[in-house]
Amino acid sequence: MYVKFWGTRGSIAKAGPSTLRFGGNTSCVEVRTEAETIVVLDCGTGAHGLGKALTAEADGEPITGHILISHTHWDHIQGLPFFEPLFNPGNVWHVYGPTGLGTSIGDTLSGQMQYSYFPVSIEQLGGVVDYHDLVEGSFVIDDVKVSTHYLNHPALTLGYRLEADGATVVYASDHEPHHRALAHGGDVESNHHDAAHARFIEGADLLIHDSQYCAAEYAAKAGWGHSTVEYVIDVARHANVARVALFHHDPTRTDDDVDELLALAQRYAETTGYTGEIFAAAEGPQIDVVGTAAERSDEGRPRFVATETPAIEASRRSILIATTSPKIEATLREAAAAEQFEIWTASDRESLLETLRTESPALVLIEDGALGGADVGELADAIRELDRDNDDDVSLVVIGGSGVRPGTLGPSLKEWMVWPASLVYVRTKLRAWLLRRACRWQNAPLPDDEEQRLATLHDLEVLDTEPEDRFDELTAEASDALDVPVALVSLVDTDRQWFKSRHGIDAAETPRDMSFCAHAVASGEALQVPDALLDDRFADNPLVQGDPHVRFYAGAPLTMSDGTHAGTLCVLDYRPRLLTEQQITELERLAGQVAKELETK
Repeated sequence: MYVKFWGTRGSIAKAGPSTLRFGGNTSCVEVRTEAETIVVLDCGTGAHGLGKALTAEADGEPITGHILISHTHWDHIQGLPFFEPLFNPGNVWHVYGPTGLGTSIGDTLSGQMQYSYFPVSIEQLGGVVDYHDLVEGSFVIDDVKVSTHYLNHPALTLGYRLEADGATVVYASDHEPHHRALAHGGDVESNHHDAAHARFIEGADLLIHDSQYCAAEYAAKAGWGHSTVEYVIDVARHANVARVALFHHDPTRTDDDVDELLALAQRYAETTGYTGEIFAAAEGPQIDVVGTAAERSDEGRPRFVATETPAIEASRRSILIATTSPKIEATLREAAAAEQFEIWTASDRESLLETLRTESPALVLIEDGALGGADVGELADAIRELDRDNDDDVSLVVIGGSGVRPGTLGPSLKEWMVWPASLVYVRTKLRAWLLRRACRWQNAPLPDDEEQRLATLHDLEVLDTEPEDRFDELTAEASDALDVPVALVSLVDTDRQWFKSRHGIDAAETPRDMSFCAHAVASGEALQVPDALLDDRFADNPLVQGDPHVRFYAGAPLTMSDGTHAGTLCVLDYRPRLLTEQQITELERLAGQVAKELETK
């Protein structure tokens, strides 16, 4: 098969004399097989030129083709309304893209062609256009085997692996290292998500990979959803890739800048031992892709095997729960109903395994101690060994306070959910688990002395009392001394954090699972979060993503005379920052004064 780049730029089109050699159009790649199957990867502004070329080539004959959308950010779909073959009667086009829960690719794409944005509606397309929602899995387009894999990007994004004519092309645009340290280079096996990404591109004859940045630029771009050339070369080397096309060029880079980035990648490859070809994607030239994986294979090296899970299928919207607590069950049921998931229940080990065998729910949530106290490790093994009609992996989540943790039971144990948890937290987690996406919002673990801690807190008889000057003076002093807009005396209760004093903010309390302070209480030490958007524990927290848009946090535990921690004296800011050691010491000193006041009736 052959590949031709029609758009190589990322983020925004950049036309002009400084982008003539590599091109200024946004993402669009044509793949053509020997059987003349046409596959278009993304529909950025480059799709305009591709569409005109296809129409001219057809010379009035009908065209059938397939468009694979990685995600629906503007730079990957803004060429779709200008793709001429969609408007010509007699043409048949299939458009594929990732589906969010309750959102189809067709609905999403039609939104950009609403009257407010575009004079022609999607209903006015002259050709036949069919939309297909995708999840992770595989499907066949004529003579092409397509496998999909979720990438790490702020929007729901799929990578595509195309196998035809004995060759393999992998398209992985808009992907960021899961473990951010790998942006500077390193062993991709050090993080299981990055290792999975490497397995997806394993043995590719051509890897088209997002490489918008270099390591030196990454610190200012972390969280934007893009890779560095160092990461791309490490992944390619680990995955035994033959050729790498550096793709999604930053709009600020001139042709000369892209040359420099390519040279950097080639130098890095030489120092790390990658011997494959590296080039920068450029609009225009046709690239022939020939299969050489067999020649490059290492004896005993695991090869990528496409899953038989259908990708063109609505994700399984069902969960199985086993609980003993009515409150936990009620919250899970409410969250499942809000997300339109079907819910199954199990009362013992046998009924749980039977439901898994016959109904194939995607997710199992078990309260610690449920099912007669069944051993979670043994149960995880039993789930993995099930002979089911649907052979998809099932994810197991354990709900409770203390016990085993992920990493000790193998891949079936998805996560340990600390309880209590709010409805919004459970809904967020369910969506992430079922879509198999990382969710960067973690509920703090319960302290080992949680029962005694809560007893001490309640004995203070301070919860839900009126504001007092003695505490307000201390939060005002903390705000002034540390030059922050918000300071709080936060008391971490069973399922909430309640503010005895709040300086610079109106909220009286939040759910405990949103609490930064709960993490400080669990550790028993001062906690500082320089930038919440870069911290996997807090980046997706509603307090970060929405009001009050917390970016910085520092909190010192309030240590009671019995050694327990009632909460924290904490400070917040709406911009990233870092306190000095002296400032942390001052925060701890003021926290000590708050603790004394709490124990003074």
